[in-house]
Amino acid sequence: MNKYTQHDELTRIIESYSTNDGVHATAVPSLFFIRESNVTEPKHGVYKPALCIIAQGEKEVFLAQERFSYSPGDYLIASVDLPVTGKVIKAASNVPYLCFKLEFTPSQILEVISDSNIHIGSKEKNKRAMFVGRTEETILDAVIRLARLLDSPKDIPVLAPLFTKEILYRVLQGPHGATLGKSQ
Repeated sequence: MNKYTQHDELTRIIESYSTNDGVHATAVPSLFFIRESNVTEPKHGVYKPALCIIAQGEKEVFLAQERFSYSPGDYLIASVDLPVTGKVIKAASNVPYLCFKLEFTPSQILEVISDSNIHIGSKEKNKRAMFVGRTEETILDAVIRLARLLDSPKDIPVLAPLFTKEILYRVLQGPHGATLGKSQ
């Protein structure tokens, strides 16, 4: 499945489980879908450790004075609890902002590092607890498989932890993996 088709599928899944604006908890533990039909005002809050992938629209997040902008094709990782200000900067009623958000714990990251013997070296100069990266096809594939579990709830208890672990593994293997791994 090519990347364009994967984004289309992720969009379809998020739309089907979030028919109105807001944050929607799902039957998969720690998985949320977010929908906004309009550009939003800045909202202050604390991001828990999470992976966010935008299927549609665009968002801007400020951590202190640093600006992170991301849109389809990007992912954002918050590796620890962070006080941020965020706003949806691209959304419309006919093309709403749609986001996949998977929260995780430090112990889940440590388990992946331990089980896979990933070496968390210094791949980047700037060590920060939040970053934006390009969503690789392998990450998107695992994300879609996790989201598809909503259509087969009986599989969630067994497969959701495995897909979550795979997603973390893929992120840790990527260019920002050192930041995620060293923040634990």
